[in-house]
Amino acid sequence: MGIIAIVGRPNVGKSSIFNRLLGRRESIVDDFPGVTRDRLYGEMSWDGRNFYMVDTGGIMGETEGATPDIVARMELQVKHALDESDGAVLVLDGREGLTIMDEEIAGMLRRGGKPVVVAVNKLDNPEKLDAAYDASALGFDLVLPVSAEHNFNMGELLDGMVSMLRGDEDFEGTDEIPVAIVGRPNVGKSSLLNALAGEDRALVSETPGTTRDVVDSVVEIDGTRFRFLDTAGLRRRSRVDTSVEYFSNVRTYQAIDRCRVGVVMLDSGELATEQDKRLIGQVLERGKGLLILVNKWDLVAKEPRVGDKMRDRLRDELPFAAHAPILFASALTGRGISRLNQHIETVDENRRRRISTSELNRLVREVLIFERMPGDGRGRYLKISFCTQADGVPPAFVFFVNDDKLVTKPFERRMENILRKMADFSGVPIRLFFRNKRENRARS
Repeated sequence: MGIIAIVGRPNVGKSSIFNRLLGRRESIVDDFPGVTRDRLYGEMSWDGRNFYMVDTGGIMGETEGATPDIVARMELQVKHALDESDGAVLVLDGREGLTIMDEEIAGMLRRGGKPVVVAVNKLDNPEKLDAAYDASALGFDLVLPVSAEHNFNMGELLDGMVSMLRGDEDFEGTDEIPVAIVGRPNVGKSSLLNALAGEDRALVSETPGTTRDVVDSVVEIDGTRFRFLDTAGLRRRSRVDTSVEYFSNVRTYQAIDRCRVGVVMLDSGELATEQDKRLIGQVLERGKGLLILVNKWDLVAKEPRVGDKMRDRLRDELPFAAHAPILFASALTGRGISRLNQHIETVDENRRRRISTSELNRLVREVLIFERMPGDGRGRYLKISFCTQADGVPPAFVFFVNDDKLVTKPFERRMENILRKMADFSGVPIRLFFRNKRENRARS
């Protein structure tokens, strides 16, 4: 997933455009210049392409009410966004016309060499559309009159954003297995990468948050090539207090998008925090394979069955990921690291595992005989006519039924558990779709 940065001076409507396109109120919108000083990001989907939008703080000079410290901070975080983006949307105020600051920002964008779409905002009145033509003097190819408030030309703006994205990469069909190493800061991700690579590929430090970007390392183990993506530690949004860390979060999600298997590292001294749970949920929601690695095992007190107790605790804390393998290791001493590649390969294979249609429909017959089917309370019960596995990854199963409204969450969970007993889907999310046999409507 690529990144599009939304930039411009304060109070031109960047946050309003961001919120309008995202469909919810994420950025604070206020008439006071400089309200948005750090970046916010949101996931977008348009015309079959997925990408991140980054809403930046406005750039303003000292004469426009900002202290030198605030000016430097805001300019720096905008530059970070531009450095890491596929392209930028330059937002102008169509009511005020071009200003010297607009021209300075345009010069910064031209020097950056990234594609740019100019959005001349607040042009809800057709008589004011000439302001968009004035913006053509900045030298960019695509200039659009828009109004975030009145939802004018938002589709055209999204078309322009998508046109700036780089081509999609096929991470599913490669010989290498892309593996994202993710987790909270200071759980040992870089140390794990170095242990796997056999050399210092990533900077290791006791200071949380040393890794700001994604480090790709291709490592061959027992004849299999792995592309390990080491990421910055993912913090809770309430603790993301610097511009660099905002983008570190985006890069972490990008690494998950790129991988086929996500290794989520936990700290043995602080298991299953809320942030751990959210991160594991992101890996599964994006359809990736999941391995849970409990690091710093060398620091755990030696007690009888300590591993079994910790595994049981994690199963209780993470019921939605109960199918994921749990490994105990120490990146510092190397204990347990030698088995990691085998588990990664197994989970990667499980993502592509298939069950034959004949076996699935034998399952359907057994379910109809032995399972209690959900009903509407008025004598009408769910009936399954046919089941098949869809193409692609992760595994997805389509059930043709008499009425998809009769399907309940407990019944879906029961069907998923039955499918997991039929084949090894450990570490892999399973998608279930229920379609009406005649109406061909889907439910997942």
